[in-house]
Amino acid sequence: MPALHLWLLALAHWGIDLLTHLLPPVMPLLVRELDLSVARVAALATAVSVSSGLLQPVLGAAVDKAGRAWMLPVSLLWCGVFMAVFGLASSYWVLMAAAMLAGLGAALFHPLASVAVRAVLGRFSAGGLSIFGVGGTVGMATAPVFATTMVAWQGLPGLRWTIVPAVVVALVLVAGRLHRLTLPASSASGAGPATAAPSPPASAAASAATAHPAAVSGASPGGDTPSAVRALTYLASGKFVRTIAQVTMANFLPLYYVSLGFPESYAGMMLTVFLAVGSVSAVGSGYLADQVGRKPIVILSSVLATPAFLGLLFTSGYLQLAFLVLASVCLYATFSVVPIYGQELVPHRPGMGAGLLMGGVWALAALCLVPLGSLADWAGVRAALLAAAWLPLLSAALFWPVPETRPQPKWALTRIPGWR
Repeated sequence: MPALHLWLLALAHWGIDLLTHLLPPVMPLLVRELDLSVARVAALATAVSVSSGLLQPVLGAAVDKAGRAWMLPVSLLWCGVFMAVFGLASSYWVLMAAAMLAGLGAALFHPLASVAVRAVLGRFSAGGLSIFGVGGTVGMATAPVFATTMVAWQGLPGLRWTIVPAVVVALVLVAGRLHRLTLPASSASGAGPATAAPSPPASAAASAATAHPAAVSGASPGGDTPSAVRALTYLASGKFVRTIAQVTMANFLPLYYVSLGFPESYAGMMLTVFLAVGSVSAVGSGYLADQVGRKPIVILSSVLATPAFLGLLFTSGYLQLAFLVLASVCLYATFSVVPIYGQELVPHRPGMGAGLLMGGVWALAALCLVPLGSLADWAGVRAALLAAAWLPLLSAALFWPVPETRPQPKWALTRIPGWR
């Protein structure tokens, strides 16, 4: 049952990220059909990201105190209803309101689901969270295919069919009884979770405890120390800086290919490649981080992301495709690693830590899409991407002071949690 529940949570993550990433692939169509500037259309995508992210730390703290698993299918339905408004309305301000309200569903889902992953596995695991995370990255990767298929069929009104995957996934979660999962509540003692699935054996729990010690020296069993909070601040700052580059690439890549003279279908396909490779990278890097530690993954991927990003902008043909793949591998390498890294830094407030790093920094980074969209209107999409390309290198300097939370005395390959 734990493996089944983990994969159902991954399916739910697919659904929520499919819904919240439908706008970037149809941005060229929104610009043309609604006669909007790139900056105004980017603001719609930003509204989804900001509303889905800024409240995540707050909602994550609430989940830590009293998580309610029945909110998982409800959050999916909520998000699907408001994203469907994009197929029914043409008023810019109605679309803006729908974008913000849709994001609230994702704001609740992400910290709630991340705590549910821990409840299912009975421990922190980047490998386990990477399985959950791959659902999200596959959702992002299939969003361009779904969105472009719907608009090719019915134009912008085709986006009203986004309600269908939301309903289907919500029903699957209920059928799998995930709405009845018992989630852990934080306590001064840092008590472990109680789950609807069988608890792991005592030996496994002890092994997990030794594998994931207190995040920084001096951390006490009853709470998170100032040094842990300081380390979390560095981690969140580094994640914020490199996420600006990631959201810029994910949102402006279709516009970049269109600006080069490629058709919108090709631009959508390149975005799908970028996101699909990212989903593989998220799983692989999460598993690798369980073996070699969190810090090497986040720093090395940040250092390599900038030359890959620049290579994409200064090449063409197959070489450009190779740099696109490398950029995706590097940018998504921290997708599941950083949330676990943060949860281990503040182990008694995992919902808050996950909410901050899965949503809060993403929302703040998404705010940068508006000025970057204005730069794209003024100097071209390539200039906006070039401005973002240097940010991962800067993030590596911010990651450097963060202590390792998963030291590995030797290379010991283990199976990914959740696999049988």
